[in-house]
Amino acid sequence: MKSIRTQDAVGHALLHDLVRIVIGEVKDTPFRRGHVITEEDIPKLLDLGKEHIFVMEPEDEGFLHEEDVARALYRMAGGENMHEGPMAQGKIEAIADVDGLFKVDVERLHAINSIGELTIVTRFNNTPVKAGEKLAGMRCIPLLLEEQQVEDAKKIANGEPLLHVKPFVRKTMGIVTTGSEVFEGRIKDAFTPIIEERCAEFGVTKVAHEIVTDNTDDIVAAIDKVKAAGADIIFCTGGMSVDPDDLTPGAIKRYADRVVTYGLPVLPGSMVCIAYCADGTPILGVPGGVLFSKPTAFDEILPRLVADDEITKEDCIRMGHGGFLG
Repeated sequence: MKSIRTQDAVGHALLHDLVRIVIGEVKDTPFRRGHVITEEDIPKLLDLGKEHIFVMEPEDEGFLHEEDVARALYRMAGGENMHEGPMAQGKIEAIADVDGLFKVDVERLHAINSIGELTIVTRFNNTPVKAGEKLAGMRCIPLLLEEQQVEDAKKIANGEPLLHVKPFVRKTMGIVTTGSEVFEGRIKDAFTPIIEERCAEFGVTKVAHEIVTDNTDDIVAAIDKVKAAGADIIFCTGGMSVDPDDLTPGAIKRYADRVVTYGLPVLPGSMVCIAYCADGTPILGVPGGVLFSKPTAFDEILPRLVADDEITKEDCIRMGHGGFLG
């Protein structure tokens, strides 16, 4: 591309959007890419500080305009349950179509962003999002970018989107409250209203609730009862520490088909137990930290359970980075 004096630019088409910023008052785009400059435009362009205008030249072959790069990056990154926002200032944003869990292939994202001067910028992986929220932005740094960088990015993407949104699909829960002190009415159950409140944010309602004594057989029977009542997710509260008389983790282990972890590198709330029944129903042993803090490990895990996003041991290990929640 080449630069020409603004006064000599009449009849030329703008190569990119021009932005007007007045601090505290306005930010807009009075001239869009492709606008053909007229005599009347010259004073306005000079008022924007544009003493020169850039135009394409034949030797620009092999380069892509920033808007074409942004479109290409969206085609690589944009996946299920999102749509492409309008082009603005050389950037395209991905916007959620549904309430759900935002998933990012972080390794491929890093690889593409390592190529050169093209960028895909996202929210954190495993972030809960609502329909209409912005998820990511795609653009390149220069106005024109070597086409080879885009081709290199395509090889990394390999036809598989980097981003998608998993809708929240689990809508019912059952709660098993353990503890003789609650069962006998000596203290009030504090867990259940907190769990109900936090689950309501994701459209999850309670269909069953059992209160049992500190007895492994009773806890196992209660888990089975709330599952039979149709609970998509089962929460077990109380008895989650390492005291010898805290029996809930053992009861979960006995009932579940597999236990992913008992203990998580997240603070507060590290004494979490994550397990799954044979049919995929998740069971979460909820530690006492949820009573006193927010966020806790519970709040990190809950959106994934509601989106039916299976949690692995490797996922648990990776939660240590950023897992100090204060």
